[in-house]
Amino acid sequence: MLIIILVLLCLLLFRHFQLICEIKKITQITKGIQTGNLNLRYRLRTSQKDIEDLGGELNRLVDYFQNGFERIAFLEEERKRMIANISHDLRTPLTSLLGYMEALKHDATLTVEEREDFLRITSEKGNSLLVLLQDFFELAKLEADDFELNLGKVDLVEIVPEVLLGFYPDFVKAEIIPVIKIPDAPLYVKGDQVCLRRILNNLLSNALCYGQDGKEIGIALREEESLVWVDVWDRGKGILAKDISHIFERLYTGEASRNTSLQGTGLGLTITKNLVEKQGGRITVTSTPNEKTVFSFCLSKS
Repeated sequence: MLIIILVLLCLLLFRHFQLICEIKKITQITKGIQTGNLNLRYRLRTSQKDIEDLGGELNRLVDYFQNGFERIAFLEEERKRMIANISHDLRTPLTSLLGYMEALKHDATLTVEEREDFLRITSEKGNSLLVLLQDFFELAKLEADDFELNLGKVDLVEIVPEVLLGFYPDFVKAEIIPVIKIPDAPLYVKGDQVCLRRILNNLLSNALCYGQDGKEIGIALREEESLVWVDVWDRGKGILAKDISHIFERLYTGEASRNTSLQGTGLGLTITKNLVEKQGGRITVTSTPNEKTVFSFCLSKS
């Protein structure tokens, strides 16, 4: 009996010693993590399931914090990049506008025609600044969820022609007859009318801005099970493969694939993507340069 008791005591002492070693290891690893080394993990060798479970939970906690810190670092870089881009996009037209105003104020040699031309340019620059600031404001509201949707039953067959009609002068000026493929019967989706008009306006403006050289701009509606897809395409210079994955990023404007003299702020497509996703849809883009570029978005049927 004494031998059994001694064996049990030795076993308990061994387990106690093992437990103390594992606790010391946990303490040591925790101190290392506190110094900022988030790559450390709790790798415990123990027969005690509770200690093993504790190590697993601690590892998941470290994973959570590491992902959070990485996300914060990414957002900080995005914030810095966005501020730099905003500063550039605001400074360029503002500097030009002030230059023309200074000339109008002090250059007495300007002719009447030159003054009228300068006034037109300053007006255009001012309007560009206003549009840019409005886009920044709208995107900020969308990303802060400070945006109220009025979701309801919307007929795309009715809305698309109305939006297209607003582009009639632009199509005439570009000598383009748009290709329209919409059914006769109504196609109802669950969406917000104001947002849908903005989405269509953005995509058609984008097609006109960058694709009118191809002399074909089109829009089509199609059904796919419980979804309705809207395709807007052009046959302009297109988007290079390296730009496709970035095309919906804030302030991103592809350089080689688009006419740089026509580049916008890079906010229109970001706003479009946000508006589509706020309504539970998704948006995609495919492009074969100098052949066809298609922006497609879908919403649920209503």
